[in-house]
Amino acid sequence: MAYAALISLEHTIEHLLNSSEIPLVASCPEIIQLAYQDVKSLQQIFRALEVDINSKVLKAMESEIREAAFRLEDVLESSSSSALHLSSSLHDLSQSEIPDGEVLLADKVREEIEFFTGSVKKTLEEHYERVDQLPLEEDGTSGTGDDFDGNDQSKMVGLEVEVSGINNLLINGLSSELKVVAIEGMAGIGKTTLARQVYEHPSILSTFDCCLWVSIGTKPQIKDIMLDLLAQMNLDSIDEIHETELSGYVWRSLRDRKYLIVLDDVWSPEICYELELLFPNNSNGSRILLTTRMHNVARYDALNHRVRKRFLNKEESWRLLHGKVFVEEDSCPPQLEEAGKQIAEKCEGLPLAIVAVAKHLSKADKTLEYWKVAEDEISAIFSADVVMSKKLMLSYKHLPQHLKACFLYLGVFPLGYRIPVSKLIKMWCAEGFLERHKWNILEDTAVECLSALVHRNVVMISAFSSRRKIKTCKVHSVFWHLCTKQADEDKFFHIMMNSNANQRPERQRRLCIHNNVLFGIKDVRKSMASVSNARSLLCTGPHHEYPVPKCLSFSLLKVLDAATVRFYEFPIEVVGLIFLRYLAFTYNGKLPASISKLRNLEYLIVQQYLSILSFEACRSYLPMEIWDMGKLRHLQVMGSDLPDPSSDSVLLYHLSTLIGISARSCTKKVLEKIPKLKRLGIQVELALDVPTKPLCCFDHLGYKLESLKCVIANPKVVVAQRLPVSIFELRYLRKVTLAGLGLPWHDMRSFGKLPLLEVLKLRCNACRGPVWRTDEVQFRELRYLLLEDVDVENWHADCYSFPMLEYLSIRHCYKLQKIPLEFGKMVGFGTTRTLKKVELVDCGESVAASAKHIVEERVKLGNESLQVYVKSSADDRKLKS
Repeated sequence: MAYAALISLEHTIEHLLNSSEIPLVASCPEIIQLAYQDVKSLQQIFRALEVDINSKVLKAMESEIREAAFRLEDVLESSSSSALHLSSSLHDLSQSEIPDGEVLLADKVREEIEFFTGSVKKTLEEHYERVDQLPLEEDGTSGTGDDFDGNDQSKMVGLEVEVSGINNLLINGLSSELKVVAIEGMAGIGKTTLARQVYEHPSILSTFDCCLWVSIGTKPQIKDIMLDLLAQMNLDSIDEIHETELSGYVWRSLRDRKYLIVLDDVWSPEICYELELLFPNNSNGSRILLTTRMHNVARYDALNHRVRKRFLNKEESWRLLHGKVFVEEDSCPPQLEEAGKQIAEKCEGLPLAIVAVAKHLSKADKTLEYWKVAEDEISAIFSADVVMSKKLMLSYKHLPQHLKACFLYLGVFPLGYRIPVSKLIKMWCAEGFLERHKWNILEDTAVECLSALVHRNVVMISAFSSRRKIKTCKVHSVFWHLCTKQADEDKFFHIMMNSNANQRPERQRRLCIHNNVLFGIKDVRKSMASVSNARSLLCTGPHHEYPVPKCLSFSLLKVLDAATVRFYEFPIEVVGLIFLRYLAFTYNGKLPASISKLRNLEYLIVQQYLSILSFEACRSYLPMEIWDMGKLRHLQVMGSDLPDPSSDSVLLYHLSTLIGISARSCTKKVLEKIPKLKRLGIQVELALDVPTKPLCCFDHLGYKLESLKCVIANPKVVVAQRLPVSIFELRYLRKVTLAGLGLPWHDMRSFGKLPLLEVLKLRCNACRGPVWRTDEVQFRELRYLLLEDVDVENWHADCYSFPMLEYLSIRHCYKLQKIPLEFGKMVGFGTTRTLKKVELVDCGESVAASAKHIVEERVKLGNESLQVYVKSSADDRKLKS
């Protein structure tokens, strides 16, 4: 974590150098600039290091530099805090009356920077002197595939269908040209085992007259690979071949042969490009089968055929565990079966984890009491298995430096938690360990990091959004345990638990609370207080509705996520945390004017714990001082509105997301002060005696807006209005969600003409009326359409509308007669429709019949990709009861 510590230190120094409010810099600018250059140089050194730091010297160097970076950052920020406090308290004094406090602070900073540069120089000198003298430790790169021992029956668990499918693909499913089939998946999922079963299958052996297997690993040597291939072909005089002639000899040896070559455990596309030169295209059905954890390897050539290795289901997991534990026994004792299934389920379908647990259970007492203990101690079993730990650790070690902190951070969330990506991105940005690039905004950099982790198969996608972006993600339990263990060792974060309440997690950068009840334990609060320099307090467990003692004595805190903690009074201690960038908590009252002291705050999220309507006239305003918080990027304060700014209020230039306001906040004065607003969420709550025009909020929307959500919480009292003409100006709008507005269906023409609209969600009488006609070219770019609880009866669409629609969801539309049959036909200008999925929930039989007819029409056109899902809430209730 030295690299993440250096990135954070770099941002801290940049903030000092660019701040006009901190008098500290003026006293010693040269030495602070020198420290900045040292930090940048150290980052380059770490980026140049091999991704897997194996030697004890390198590990020690990383630890020492991390601690040096922590120490300097602590001094810089604590001195900055003291300097700001001193400056404000002496604001009215003359220069001659100001004491030497600032000078003393500057001297302290100078001493610490000199200590940092000196210790770093000494550490690097010792490293360069000693690193070549010590052998590298075993890094586990040999034999890192996913093969596992066992009898033939256990090896084939869950593989039968996949083996058959790959066999057919290799033998009959592709052209006669040389083709590559890639098996992709996370560590331990069984890629090598699957490839081995294919490689040894009789149909493969009878089809290919030359079958070769090569293990590649993280540090492949092309010469060794060529010698391995030649040795397997039993060629004479291999030793006499000169090294420069090896590649040509391999190529000639494979010429005119029908071969299958398995490249197991490939880590980089570069080695694939090199090896391609060794394999001739004999146009006779020869094949390359490779296994990899890396998506960019599986897709190193766009023509590759990719097979994604799946996880085992519950039944297969139990079969594998049973076959491993009871190899020589006919069956599992009945009293152990239920506990065994629970243990297998905790392995989440990962064969490597199941085998590790089975190995442990096979050597232990086969009693119900012990198996129940094993179920509770599954993480200890994972950690104790050396083979499993090495294979998983290799995925972490092989991450580039800038991704390691992002990966470990996923462990701050509870085990099995489906992490909302929108929240994760904001927290990553606020934490300060992401690299900043001039050509990219920080949120986009965070999204790229998440995508890279997914493509390296260390993070799993739980759900996609309506725009096909990652909505929620999670880490497998084996990786979660790795994250929490490694993070604790690296002082990256520490999880507070009742079992470790007496520990003093000193030097930890982040404290995590997975159970808010722990705040009520005196030993836990005492332990937390010992970490005075913590930068994050993360309460990521379930919501806790009762008040708990607050523990906010962290003066350098940057991230406070207390959204699951209910505050009955505003925690006034928060306004003293001047370095806060991210603040989330649950509170129903008004924010004080002193909230503006948080000048560095970028993300402010205030949730409410009551869903009682506070009618429009009763809603509170945020303090006027909110306009002084110029660094805000995301503002979400449910139940409050923005006051009209004064003439001298600054632009909220960085604010791109505004959620939870009502229509009365969408004035021209307010929106002109937020020039880069991209996402707007409006919640309207109306009273019968309060005359309001909710659609007036559309009059002043900025043309750069990309996402708009407008919800009326009590739609029955709404008198339908017409959309303002200004809606046509929102040419960058990509997503629209409406609920309760009672618009006439005719007004959907306005949205239908927006050139970039991809997602449209109409909920709870967003539109009213029996007929919806789209009888001209409308919704050209729409990909996702949701109709939920609307009263439309007849929906007519011509052949030119919705040409790009991929997902259609219709829920609780009890009056709708049918889906337009045009969805089963070609688009008017002769192209095939893109509709892939139709979801029907609580709709009439005639709607389901029309969906079936559309599928039949698509099949006639040669398109069989459309899937229809029909669901009933009544059936779901029966299943739950």
